[in-house]
Amino acid sequence: MSVPVADNGAGFRDADCVSYYRTIRAGVPADARQIGYGVNKMPPARPVRRWLTALYGDLLDDRVTDYSTPADVPERALVASLAGQYLAVPGLAPEDVFFCHGTTEAISIVLGYAGQRGWGAVLPLPLYCSFEQSAARHRVPVIGHYNASGQLAAGRPAGRPLLLVDIAPNGVSGSWFDTPVTGEPALRIVDHVFALPTYQPAPAFLAEVRGRIGDLSRTAVLLTPSKDLSIPGLRCGTLITRHPGLRAYLDADRFERGYTVGVGTPRIAAAHLALLLLAFVPEAGAEALRRAFTAAGVPFLTDPDCAAFLAHQADMAHRAVTNIGLLDGTGFLTPVTGTHAAGFSGFRRIAGSAPGADDFTGWIQDAGRAGLKLNPNYLFGGGPARWQALYPGGHGIRVNVSVPPDELATDLALLRQLLPAWARTYATA
Repeated sequence: MSVPVADNGAGFRDADCVSYYRTIRAGVPADARQIGYGVNKMPPARPVRRWLTALYGDLLDDRVTDYSTPADVPERALVASLAGQYLAVPGLAPEDVFFCHGTTEAISIVLGYAGQRGWGAVLPLPLYCSFEQSAARHRVPVIGHYNASGQLAAGRPAGRPLLLVDIAPNGVSGSWFDTPVTGEPALRIVDHVFALPTYQPAPAFLAEVRGRIGDLSRTAVLLTPSKDLSIPGLRCGTLITRHPGLRAYLDADRFERGYTVGVGTPRIAAAHLALLLLAFVPEAGAEALRRAFTAAGVPFLTDPDCAAFLAHQADMAHRAVTNIGLLDGTGFLTPVTGTHAAGFSGFRRIAGSAPGADDFTGWIQDAGRAGLKLNPNYLFGGGPARWQALYPGGHGIRVNVSVPPDELATDLALLRQLLPAWARTYATA
């Protein structure tokens, strides 16, 4: 697996997973199909679309002639209150909440702080490329990666404070990971990429999320409305922490780079948390949520809209479970990291006696040029040696379970046709 080594236009060397993306997409036609999208492909629920329209329309009367207004204050307090309920963090204050243009930006900011402090990072495998790319930019050494069972494959020796990243549930596999034993990290990131749809009982899922947070003075929680609500184009991320040094860094970084986020971002964050509470904590009650939004001067859903949203989530979960069944029925795609907990993303091993990294990459390139873009394991961090250490004896691809089942069935049929010889005998009709 060869990747370029020259610095990029921003003056740092791309992470290997970023360079690998360019390698496998070279020569792939623009109209190629894809089986591993990184977003929820089921459109937003109709009541959510109407609500977002109302939330933004309400701002255009008098909230866009200034960078900030007094009305920002109750909205941030609303988000803090909702986040405190969802995460079971009592007394969460407005100053504990920060808004970003997507969680990718939040990751970059936190890695910037880690670089300034001289920390190293411990990352799960697989993971989104933004963690390693931001680490490269901010000169944060990746000390090691760990797999779903918490096994740690270390790189260069430790001896420096650690930033431990816990993606809960994992953004590629959709499953829970055990975290490795590293001693007390200087800071823990709990990246809550998605919660919807959920495939385990809501109380168990919520208890798992809450149990990972610990002391917020040593933790940063990232929330990603775009993944749950199918709205990545709105670029909204929420970061919650009580770490004093990180909070000061966040304030200074925001002031220097943009002064403030888009005026609608806090409202999207509040809407996302309210919908999570409707889905996971029904005793919170739509009426209580409506009172809280009204007090903050923010429109809320009607009772029929709340019911329609929950029905949409049930439909989304049904679609995903149907698609998981299609994957199970192929004979050549087997789970890598355990059962799905939530979300639109799964990670599957391709059955058979896997070849070396270069031969596998060559097949991925051939499949792309033949009309099917695949997202293989080396796209999600680490590198061949690290993958072999943590997931020996096989190669995997990401699969998206939010697409219509007939679309996935067509993609799987094409994948079956393109399978290499070492995997073909495992395919079922």
